[in-house]
Amino acid sequence: MKNRLKNILIPLCMVLILVGCGKSSVEEKYKRAMDSLVGQEYDAALGLFSEALGEGADPEQIYRGMGLAYMGKEDYGRALSSFKDALEKAGMFPGDMEYDINYYMAVCYYHLGDYEQAVSVYDSIIGMKPKDEQAYFLRGDMKLYMGDVAGAIEDFDKTVSFQKNNYSKYLDVYTCMKDRGYEGEAVKYLDVVMSADTSDISDYDKGRLCYYQGDFIQGCNYLERARKNSGDDKEIILLLSDCYKKTDQYEYAAVIYNTYLTSHPDPDMYNQLGICYMQQGDYSSALDAFQSGIDIKENNTCIQALLLNEVACYEYLLDFSSAKGKLEEYMRVYPVTDDIKREYAFLTTR
Repeated sequence: MKNRLKNILIPLCMVLILVGCGKSSVEEKYKRAMDSLVGQEYDAALGLFSEALGEGADPEQIYRGMGLAYMGKEDYGRALSSFKDALEKAGMFPGDMEYDINYYMAVCYYHLGDYEQAVSVYDSIIGMKPKDEQAYFLRGDMKLYMGDVAGAIEDFDKTVSFQKNNYSKYLDVYTCMKDRGYEGEAVKYLDVVMSADTSDISDYDKGRLCYYQGDFIQGCNYLERARKNSGDDKEIILLLSDCYKKTDQYEYAAVIYNTYLTSHPDPDMYNQLGICYMQQGDYSSALDAFQSGIDIKENNTCIQALLLNEVACYEYLLDFSSAKGKLEEYMRVYPVTDDIKREYAFLTTR
C-alpha cells in the first residue's frame, strides 16, 4: 500500500502549468526547479522554488512544487504544510491543480498516520470528481486502517462498480483487504474473478489469480506471457519472480531480477535479488546485491532492510568484524530494538 500511495499521480509532469508572471527568467527558474524535482535533486529544487517565489512566480504552483520536494525527502509534515499553502493561494473554483494537490495531501496524512484526515481529503476529491474510482479505493483502504470495515467495503464496491469487467480492480481490492487482515471479507472479490470468462481477463491478472490460489506453476506461465507483452513492468517482474521462488526455482528468479536491473536500477529489486541469492546459499552474490541497493541514495525506501541484510551476509560469510561495524553504523541512524541489541551482543563475542 505504501508504494501505491507514494506513486499517485506520478510522473510529475501532470498538471504542470506555465508560470503566470510572464517573466522569462522566472519561468526558466521554475522549469529548472521542476527538472531538479524530476531528477530527485530535492534540495536544489527547494532552493530554486524559493527563488522563483521571491521573484513573483505563481505561489500555488511554487508551494505545490515545494510539497513534492519535501515528499521526495520523506518530510511529510513540511510537505503537508506546503500543500496547504498552495491551496490557500488557489482561486475560488477548484480545478485540476487543486484536485492534484488534494491527492498528495492525502498521501501525506497517510504517512503521518492520520487516517481520519486522509479520509476527509478523499471526501473532498470525490466531491470534485464523483466518479474517481481511485479515490474510492484509497478511501476504502484508509477506512480499513481505522477499523471501519463496512465503510471500506462500501467504497470498494463503488470502486468496482464503474467498470464491472475490469477484473484487475477486483484483485486490487482483494489484495488490499487480505493485506489488512480481512481475507474472509475479501474472498467475494476474488470469487468474481474466478467465475468470470477467462477471455476477459489479462494474462497478468490470470497470473495474480493463480498466485492467490497457490497454483504457482500456472502463474509463472501467465506472468511470462504478460512480461513478454508488457516489457519491464516492475509489478509483473516481482510477482513472476515470487512465483518461481515459490516453486524453489531461485536461480531463474535471480535471472529475472538481474535482467530488470540492467536497465532499471532499483533498491527494492536489489533487495529481492539479494534475498534470492541468500536462499541459494550464495552469500557473496547476496552481499553484492544488497550493497548495490544501498548505493542508490535517492528515494531509497528500503535502505533499512538493505543495511540489516548486509549485516546478515557478513555473518554468513563469517566476517564478524565487518558485521559488527556495519551494525554499529546502523545503530547510529535507526532505533535500537531488543533484537538489534541481542544481535550486537552476539557480534561482540565473536
